[in-house]
Amino acid sequence: MVWQTTLSGLDWRNGLRLIKRGAESEIREGTFMGLRAIYKVRVPKEYMNQALDRALRTQRTLKEAKILDMAAKAGVRVPRLYALFPSAGLIVMEYVEGPTLKDLISSGDNWRPLAVEAGRQLGLLHRAGIVHGDSTTSNMVVSPRGLTLIDFGLAEFSTSVEDRAVDMHLLRRAVLSTHPSLASEFIDLFVKGYASVMGDAHRDVVARANEIELRGRYVSARRSVWAGEERS
Repeated sequence: MVWQTTLSGLDWRNGLRLIKRGAESEIREGTFMGLRAIYKVRVPKEYMNQALDRALRTQRTLKEAKILDMAAKAGVRVPRLYALFPSAGLIVMEYVEGPTLKDLISSGDNWRPLAVEAGRQLGLLHRAGIVHGDSTTSNMVVSPRGLTLIDFGLAEFSTSVEDRAVDMHLLRRAVLSTHPSLASEFIDLFVKGYASVMGDAHRDVVARANEIELRGRYVSARRSVWAGEERS
C-alpha cells in the first residue's frame, strides 16, 4: 500500500532516469537493492474509468511478468525479474547493458554469429508457446551474457503458425528497412538458428512469413494503383 501511494505521486521517479515514454508505459533506469535496474510502469489513463484502467494495468503487468518468467525457464535470455507490483502496474527488472543488434550490424562488427543466435533465441521463445510481438534488432541487446531479448510489452501466449510468422516477418521488415544490403544474408543465418531449435516446424513458419510478406506487397501495390486512379 505504501508503494502504491508513492507511485501515485511524483516521488517514486526521483533518482530514476527516463529512457522512454510510450502510450502505455514509462521506462526508467535506476537501482533496486544495489542492482542497476529498469522500472517499467504502466501509467494510468485519465480518460478511462479508474477501476477498469486499474484492472487492465494489473492484468497486463501480471501477464508480462509471467511471460518473462516462463521464457527464462525455457532457456530464453530475457531480463531477470527483480520485483513486481501488479496493482501499481510496475515491473522492476534487470538492466541489460550492451549495444543492440541493430547497432552492431550498423557498425560492421561480427554480427553473423549473432544473427544465428537471434534465430535460436526466438525459436526457444516460440517453442515455449510465446510470441514476442515486436521482434526487431532494436529489441535484441548483446550483453556479456549473450544476445538477450527485451521489451515484452506486446508479447502473447501463442503457438499459432501465423503469430510465429508475424514475429519472423517483423524482424525481416526491420532489417530490410535499416540494412537492406545485408537483409538476405541476415535472414538466412537467422532461419538457420531458428531451425536448430524448432526442427521441421520451422518450415511452416518460414512459409507463412513469406505469405505475409507477399500480402503486404499486394496491399502496397493496390494502394499505388488507387493513388494513381485518384490523381488521374
